[in-house]
Amino acid sequence: MSLPEPALPTLQKLKATIPANLDAKAVAKAWFTAFTQSIEAGDPQSVAKLFVDDGYWRDMLALTWDFRTFSGLPKITQFLADRLGSVRPSAFALRDDAYLALQQPYPDLAWINLFFDFETPTGIASGIARLVPTANGEWKAHTVYTNLEDLKGFPEKIGPLRDATPNHIKWASERKKEVEFVDKSPVVLIVGGGQSGLEVAARLKALD
Repeated sequence: MSLPEPALPTLQKLKATIPANLDAKAVAKAWFTAFTQSIEAGDPQSVAKLFVDDGYWRDMLALTWDFRTFSGLPKITQFLADRLGSVRPSAFALRDDAYLALQQPYPDLAWINLFFDFETPTGIASGIARLVPTANGEWKAHTVYTNLEDLKGFPEKIGPLRDATPNHIKWASERKKEVEFVDKSPVVLIVGGGQSGLEVAARLKALD
């Protein structure tokens, strides 16, 4: 069975144009303000109104503790209704950098790109949104991506947090003890040894 290919948000499909006097940063800041206010108010319907009908939200661990993609307003709305109350994202901050701008790789394809940071009670997270124009002149999200960057209270063992103890000849024995759980029981069980499972395992092992 072949899956339908999602259509690109072309200007023709959106029945939209790019204004000659567009202030991309002002548009992004206005959308982000409405987005964060709706998120922090726990209002999934208001958040969904900031998306085009066939928008996407891709979350990697930040809000779902999973790798999930939600397509279309009904699924995005349900996802937010299920998760906002328990996750309680907050401390949203828009990155005012060079990436906050209009990008137009082709004459009929354009979006405003923006990066942001936020927190949950358990983690530090980041996000990316791409806004596209609509027929009535509004700009709405076609895609939002959220990603867990760090767990609070479990800093990554880098820089001054690295173990400076020489371990040149002890690696094999230490690894054997680790595999056999001689000193401690496993804290996390990862099901699956594919790319994502191995990446998560390596990432967790790097945390203190």
